[in-house]
Amino acid sequence: MDILIYPLLGILLSILGALPLGTTNVAVINTTIKEDVKTAMKIVFTAALGEIMLVLLALNFNIQIENFIEMNLWVQILIAIALLAVGVILFLGRKECIKDENGECIIIKKRFNMSKQTLGFILGLINPTVLIYWILVISFFRRKMINLDINLELSLILLFLTGIFFGKVLTLYGYAKFSHQLKVRMTNITTKVNRII
Repeated sequence: MDILIYPLLGILLSILGALPLGTTNVAVINTTIKEDVKTAMKIVFTAALGEIMLVLLALNFNIQIENFIEMNLWVQILIAIALLAVGVILFLGRKECIKDENGECIIIKKRFNMSKQTLGFILGLINPTVLIYWILVISFFRRKMINLDINLELSLILLFLTGIFFGKVLTLYGYAKFSHQLKVRMTNITTKVNRII
């Protein structure tokens, strides 16, 4: 029975964690609209791998991390600086462009060159809100329902992590497909999405 519970739980929890609009979701949407779904999937897979690393941290150190962050102001400041650094990297990586006859952006030059895989991994790994989500979820399940910690049988941990990977990929793929449908059906979508973002 555990063989089914852990991967399904991983998929469900990952989908719930990935549904709210966050930096990774926005990057997938933006990449799909400006380029295509295939290019956005480069972000998706590496972001899922980055999130698995956060889950491993949460599984291993959830109580210690929770207490440490609450008790140390410098950690909270460091998290804010890390988020600011990611924002600066993304800002410097913005593309300079000109508009075509439809008002769509034509990419002519990147100021900072970063691969989509690297971007996805950074967005997946340096994401304190996702780490906090997994710490809270794992703490809840450990106390209330099911054993979730690093001392769990290795095969069950791998099933749980596999479920998380597929849940994250499935959710972000859904964002990419939805963005592609918007791109196909709407004119001036790039301008509209940039205003929303």
